[in-house]
Amino acid sequence: MTTLVTGAGGLIGSTIAAGGARGLTRQQLDITDTDALCAVLDAVRPAALINAAAQANVNQAEQAPAHADAVNGHAVARMADACRRRGVRLVHISTDYVLDCPERAELTEDLAPSPRSAYARSKLLGEQAALAEGAVVVRVQWVYHPGERGFFNFALRRLAAGQPLSLVTDQVGRPTPAAGVAAGLLRAAAGGPVGLFHLATTGEASAWDWIAAAAAHRGLSVAGVLPTTRAALGGAHRPARSCLNSDRFAAAWGLRLGGWADALADAMR
Repeated sequence: MTTLVTGAGGLIGSTIAAGGARGLTRQQLDITDTDALCAVLDAVRPAALINAAAQANVNQAEQAPAHADAVNGHAVARMADACRRRGVRLVHISTDYVLDCPERAELTEDLAPSPRSAYARSKLLGEQAALAEGAVVVRVQWVYHPGERGFFNFALRRLAAGQPLSLVTDQVGRPTPAAGVAAGLLRAAAGGPVGLFHLATTGEASAWDWIAAAAAHRGLSVAGVLPTTRAALGGAHRPARSCLNSDRFAAAWGLRLGGWADALADAMR
């Protein structure tokens, strides 16, 4: 079975490609170019397509919401239609940010969406369009992979260099390794039910908890880290508390990612 993954130059997409999917970077396929997408689908004739392409810069989306809508929403709608017409199973990645329910201990798939940023609204457009065409939509959160990309690696590089670093203490989520997300998405691409699912670790952590735990694995000191609040950092809205419940995904594909701290230890090894 051939599985394609778009956005293969990104954090999740590159990990999926390393797991056996055929990867297409943004330079190889711009998902807003529907003709190019259809040409690829017709040439490769994949059984499944995992869409990991996105405009994922939350602050930038506030400055250019039309671009975020084009990539995260309208392009996904056309992709979902193209896949349905060709019998290609689509697995689309969405985000916990489409929900904003700080009073909930865990977030389940039956909660009404409540996006509060341009990024979140654009991602909701995409997931609704994909669901309407019979796709699998998987919301993920706080994804990281030891290496070069993302906040996780930025923070560890600053600690290693003895440079100042501010870490938020009042935003809670579930740090989830890209390897676990990739394994789950590849299972979803291989078959099973369609619809909306969540995939994340268990437990909860602030950015401070998460990076301090990673620093301990690397033998790095956090003595000079400045605790701060999300409001003090400014930028686009982020949910204050967002812990995805993954029971539905586990029931469908038999995969649980376990506690965030254990998953972090495995990733650091």
